[in-house]
Amino acid sequence: MILVPMQRLKTQTEVTRMGLAGDPTVRWGDKSYNSIFFSNGTCSAFCDHSPFDAMALISMMHYAEKKIIENEGKWKGSDKVRDIPWPEELVFTVDQKIINEIGYTKEFYYKKVSDLNLVNYAFTSFGKALLRKKRFHPDTFVQLAIQLAYYKCHGRPGCCYETAMTRRFYHGRTETVRSCTMEAVEWCKSMLDPSESTYQRLQLMHQAFAKHNKMRKDCENGKGFDRHLLGLLLIAQEQGLPVPELYMDNAFTASGGGGNFVLSTSLAGYMRFTGCAVPMVPHGYGFFYSIRDDRIVTTCSSWKSCPKTDAEVLCRTVFQCFQDMIQLTIAAQL
Repeated sequence: MILVPMQRLKTQTEVTRMGLAGDPTVRWGDKSYNSIFFSNGTCSAFCDHSPFDAMALISMMHYAEKKIIENEGKWKGSDKVRDIPWPEELVFTVDQKIINEIGYTKEFYYKKVSDLNLVNYAFTSFGKALLRKKRFHPDTFVQLAIQLAYYKCHGRPGCCYETAMTRRFYHGRTETVRSCTMEAVEWCKSMLDPSESTYQRLQLMHQAFAKHNKMRKDCENGKGFDRHLLGLLLIAQEQGLPVPELYMDNAFTASGGGGNFVLSTSLAGYMRFTGCAVPMVPHGYGFFYSIRDDRIVTTCSSWKSCPKTDAEVLCRTVFQCFQDMIQLTIAAQL
């Protein structure tokens, strides 16, 4: 656990940024999980993805929040102070090479985080309750809005990674849902074509929903292919075998293969917590979100050094797309 004495964190964006890209000297970057508490009562977490997936962390935080609410924010356990020894400073013996590497690493870290553009906003016009009433899967709704927003901002489709959980399998972790489907692209084109009718746009949107819903279920049931392709690549590398030509193909990279997804996205659940991550590529975005009954909380990131991307603009455009999609269903009923 880490306590950071900062009183001026007034917005969710500031809290999120400090959690992801705060002072590197007061956290353990090689530990699987860091709890970060700020002196104004807000908190965050910083973790390494390798040992476990985000849902493990979110489940733990949800349990902690549930207990805080049950106890009305007051400690109701024993007041007895345990007799434990005072902490002792760990003095590390390091040579000049290590000192130089620490200096280089800090310089590299600060350079990267100064390039990070990050926003955390809540869309409060509606949330899961209305989407369920409209019979839209909430996650698919957000994913299609991201596709439409990217198309509006950049004039082309954006290859997209979304996390699918494979927890129903023993040792199952994740699979990739490739949200940029042909159905989604055709719908995006119709939304930007003034000659398209409301009815046609709605039909294309329903087709895009159906495709994404099926694809997500397939991935959750072990029928995805990205982890399979990764396994084949690692086997070839570890065994000293020739790497298949597929992995060298420009189309494979352009589709997001090899960690080249322009949109790196994930649903953090239907709770009060959300997550964030930096973009996979210099010209990409990180887009994480949580969906509550009355709102959709989003965190979007981009790199300032890329003049073509702007996290603020994409996030605002996604919010407008939320409204456009709901209005489409209303207009179709008139």
